[in-house]
Amino acid sequence: MDNRRNTKYRQLIRKLNGIRKEQARKIDILCNDILAAHGDFINHLKNFQFAADFYESILGQTNPDLLAKAVGEFFTNNFGVNAAVVFMVSGQPQIHIYATDPDLEEIPSQISPYLTARMVQMVCQTGKICTADELCTMGFFAGPAVLKKISLAVIGLNKAGPALGMIILYRSAEKPLSNSEQAQASSIVGGLSIALKNLQLSHCDVG
Repeated sequence: MDNRRNTKYRQLIRKLNGIRKEQARKIDILCNDILAAHGDFINHLKNFQFAADFYESILGQTNPDLLAKAVGEFFTNNFGVNAAVVFMVSGQPQIHIYATDPDLEEIPSQISPYLTARMVQMVCQTGKICTADELCTMGFFAGPAVLKKISLAVIGLNKAGPALGMIILYRSAEKPLSNSEQAQASSIVGGLSIALKNLQLSHCDVG
């Protein structure tokens, strides 16, 4: 009788321990999910603030040149990067370079020949941020010596229509562009595309 009772107790204890372990596992998963959700929420807030600051910086720009200047200066001031802003105007790319790093002063002349209308079109078609490796598959042959020196990200500008342009952000390979920086940069694509499209339409109306 005592042995039977002890066996039942041991079985109950094992069952209770199993239940406790399963509950602890579920609590750990829940806590991790809450922490991940909190981190995502904070990142969304940062991206929202970044986009709001960006849109404020481009308010009142009346032509593509002034808009490109505002965009380039915003990124150089806030990201510590060099920027090339390419806008499509009458079917041709207009390239604006905003370089601040003296160690990379030769880069603009080395990448400019490849910032073509075809390149803009292909970057915009991807619908995502393009890396240097992805650009090379599109015909960006600036050379390995150039690409080894820089960390580069390219963002296409298109808003439910034709390719409007692209933004090239780059800096020394020793300080690569982080995922969070790239996410913040991509957060302004929609608003910038609309601003550029509206500028082009207003110029067409005036013409």
